[in-house]
Amino acid sequence: MRRGLLIAGLALAACGPAAVPGRVQVPGVDRVSGELTSVEVDLSGTDLAAIRGASGWVLLGASVDAGRVTGGAAPDCALRRTTSGALAAQTARCAALLGSYAALDRARAFLISAGAEALPAAPIVVEAAEAPPGLRYMAEADAYTLTFGPAGARIPAALNPGAVAREAARRQLRAIARGHPDDVEGVALFLGAAAAGDPGYLGASDGEGDPTGALDLARPLPAGAPASAVLAGALWAWADASGDPIGAARAALAAVRALGERADGGGAEGLLSLVAGQLEGAERDQACAVFRAHLAAAGIEACP
Repeated sequence: MRRGLLIAGLALAACGPAAVPGRVQVPGVDRVSGELTSVEVDLSGTDLAAIRGASGWVLLGASVDAGRVTGGAAPDCALRRTTSGALAAQTARCAALLGSYAALDRARAFLISAGAEALPAAPIVVEAAEAPPGLRYMAEADAYTLTFGPAGARIPAALNPGAVAREAARRQLRAIARGHPDDVEGVALFLGAAAAGDPGYLGASDGEGDPTGALDLARPLPAGAPASAVLAGALWAWADASGDPIGAARAALAAVRALGERADGGGAEGLLSLVAGQLEGAERDQACAVFRAHLAAAGIEACP
């Protein structure tokens, strides 16, 4: 009996590393260093060769016309087993596609943890005509476009956890955006920062590297900054002060949803008041103090 078990074990070892179900090696951002590297992620339930799963499905050669996705076909990515037992794409192109899908899947999981809906999968159109770099949400087609780049960026936009989370948030809030575009854009911008744990996440995927820090939500905003950036900066300041980005994301999502049920009362003042209204005692006092301090330069009231 012992001899039989020994032979079986030697045979198993000869076949290489044991398979790890759902484990995939993809290009991604290291959570500690913030640099692009190879990471292992869990994509259980995903058809890895076709890159199709709960978050979306990749389409090559498709187009977006008059608000509809037409044509296209799934990729057919060959995979190999790594020394750790995870799977990895055999080509750089398929690796990039899988990495982008993994970033979207991670963004979806973050938003769900913050109280968002588990939306059905959406098409991901690769290299659509005139699509900007990165993974971008197109509300009119309820689809994403995926274009590699931009040139010169430290992190490709489609692999940037914050940038991808922002696009997934835009999809979550698409119905509310019709009546409150600045509020939705500000919350989506903040949710990207909360997902990445980095207020300057957009700078990592800017071709010029954001040398003046204009894209950093933690920096003082220049005069005339967009209303969405003012709102996102206030939300980030509170999340940073509280040390609870998930809690702040949950409150921001709940507030913008409540705003969507009203015909008026938007803007930074209205939305931040809805955020503070979910809190009590010292937590509310802290949030209101941060909001007031952050918005004073913009002449905006908060927590009246």
